[in-house]
Amino acid sequence: MKKTMLFSVAALLLAQQSQAAGVLLETPVQYTADAGVVDSVKASCKIEEMLAKDVGAALVDDNDKNGTIDANADHSGKTVLRMRISFVMGVGGGGWSGPKAITVKPQLFEDGKLVREGKLTRWSTGGPLAAFKGTCSILQRCTKQIAEDMVEWVKDPSYELDTEEPAKDAAASAAK
Repeated sequence: MKKTMLFSVAALLLAQQSQAAGVLLETPVQYTADAGVVDSVKASCKIEEMLAKDVGAALVDDNDKNGTIDANADHSGKTVLRMRISFVMGVGGGGWSGPKAITVKPQLFEDGKLVREGKLTRWSTGGPLAAFKGTCSILQRCTKQIAEDMVEWVKDPSYELDTEEPAKDAAASAAK
């Protein structure tokens, strides 16, 4: 009985580890057709490139493999994470213009079939010395948080993507 239980636990742990093994981020990361983003922020920050770099690097660290795959490449036999940017909260002005946020819609495909999807928002006020940071560097704090979440999400099917909302005082300062 104990051996059976031990074997079951070991099999479950191996299954969770293998879930993340070989997961590749589809590049380029793109915006949804109805994405809300200020054009100047989209052009200057290149958030899609930030996400590709940070999420791709996180998948490399976690899987010890190449972390990305081109959207036009053959995806058969592969587990692929597709991310679409649906909203970016942020205008120029860095830390002086309030909190910044990025919302993504990830989809996980196995051998070309959609197996999971979700929605995730991460925001930042810029952290220490925010007044001296630009909008793009604050948004990159969000992409790094998203990368950490995506590694956990692809590993664990029970991992829930909770969408963070800005703190009330942070949202109030942005409205001023």
